[in-house]
Amino acid sequence: MVQFSMTDIPRILPEILLLVLALLVLGSDIFERWGRTAAAQLERVRSSASLTAIGLGLVFVIALLQSGYVYKLPAEVPVNFLTNILRNLQAGGPTGTPISGTFATDDLTMIARLIFIGAAFLTSLLCLDYRPTAHPAEFYALILFSTLGMCLMAGATELIMAYLGVELTSIPLYILAGYFRSDTRSSEAGMKYFLFGALSSGILLYGMSLAYGYAASAMAGNAVANDLTQFARIAAMARQGSEGVPLLTLAMVFILAGVGYKVAVVPFHGWSPDVYQGAPTPITAFISTASKTAGFILLFRLLTTAFPSLAGSVTLGATFGGWTSMVAFLAVLTLVIGNLAALPQTNAKRLFAWSSIAHAGFLLLGFVAWAAPQPFDRDQGTVALIYYLVIYTLTNLGGFGALSAIALAVGGEEIADLNGLAQRNLPLATLLTLCVLSLAGVPPLAGFFAKFYIFMVGWQAGAYWLVSLAVVTTLISLYYYLRLLKAMFIEPPLTNEPLRAPAGIMAAVTIATLGLIVLGLFPNLILGVISRVQTVAGL
Repeated sequence: MVQFSMTDIPRILPEILLLVLALLVLGSDIFERWGRTAAAQLERVRSSASLTAIGLGLVFVIALLQSGYVYKLPAEVPVNFLTNILRNLQAGGPTGTPISGTFATDDLTMIARLIFIGAAFLTSLLCLDYRPTAHPAEFYALILFSTLGMCLMAGATELIMAYLGVELTSIPLYILAGYFRSDTRSSEAGMKYFLFGALSSGILLYGMSLAYGYAASAMAGNAVANDLTQFARIAAMARQGSEGVPLLTLAMVFILAGVGYKVAVVPFHGWSPDVYQGAPTPITAFISTASKTAGFILLFRLLTTAFPSLAGSVTLGATFGGWTSMVAFLAVLTLVIGNLAALPQTNAKRLFAWSSIAHAGFLLLGFVAWAAPQPFDRDQGTVALIYYLVIYTLTNLGGFGALSAIALAVGGEEIADLNGLAQRNLPLATLLTLCVLSLAGVPPLAGFFAKFYIFMVGWQAGAYWLVSLAVVTTLISLYYYLRLLKAMFIEPPLTNEPLRAPAGIMAAVTIATLGLIVLGLFPNLILGVISRVQTVAGL
């Protein structure tokens, strides 16, 4: 195994900066003397929130420069102080073998970092006008620690690193979901999230132990190596022979179930509606976007790198089987139940929760397309999956952000609370409408292109029946999305008093919505970058 060296430090610079920023936020609150007046406490909250937002913005810029996606420093540029810093920074960009065989710094990790850090930045803007408790720095530090865990999840190439990333992501989110202890719904959400998360972690860990046991048994009496927890090593053991394949298959099933809880696919979705409704709305936005994206990227690495020999096919017939067929079955349940359960909802956050469950079904189509038989280019499925994750993150952050502004103003999150929003705050109603239309897949917004792309690769991969079902459920979803538009533009307002939205929330929602418009009209802005992600393991 390759040992960690000093030259690997620039490759994990974003993670180091997130850790330093979290400690800085905590330290700035602990070592500062704060008054006990309401004005002093408000200033304390604003100080922690502003430091978090500014720090995340700087980390995002550094990660973007390191990636080289926007600007790659040419080799012939004269050396000076600034160019030398940028060259050293980009030397730690997406390249090289995994660090100590446990953490990859490839294009998939770099893109995931940008998604998570960007989502955390928008979440911090949404939280600017929320007052956590007497110790607000803890609230924002937990967001940063969770973001660090997501980065570790996305880059993990080894079972122990993957599990540590999952726990570092989940534990802060359990606390954040139940952070407002005086609110019974928040406390209930935190407890439910913790109980379901603990169960899913146990299932995931059991599956990982089975995978390790399979790799160890496949050594055929040789000394047990110290790299048997690496995804690629498990795949290599599976390719060497057929003995013990049932054990490996069982490990794959438990791992799929464990991560399935994290991404809220049916039937592992039971916690999602209650947690989404009870958690503080900005935290709901963070859980439903960044956390789910991290889960999908980890699942993608696990299935395609550790279990490529068990992929099978989704094409009906003799080749139907493997984890592809299991994912397809989960996609069917998720699409049908997610969309049907959203129809009778009267609470906007619960409606968005069921909508998020339904969108997880669309995302599973990317996994199905990856395992398609030749001559289909399976990397097209990878590109469609990542593009959908980017658009889904922007859309839900914008949608939940708008709901948080409404909840702060009227004190509720029912669909009825949206009545007449266009008359009370037309800019906010317009932004929320664009996010809802993107979720529904209406052109020219990015949500349309994301769905069209993932449907296209699913169809080309031979999953005709699954794509047809996905199209039908998309049509069903139009009904409950239009209910939101009806409330905002047709129903009479509860009061004629203007609804004032905080500047931080409006900024976050505006950034997310502009991203949907730009990436819908010009998807090639990021498709070229996403296409650099290559499948690590072959079938």
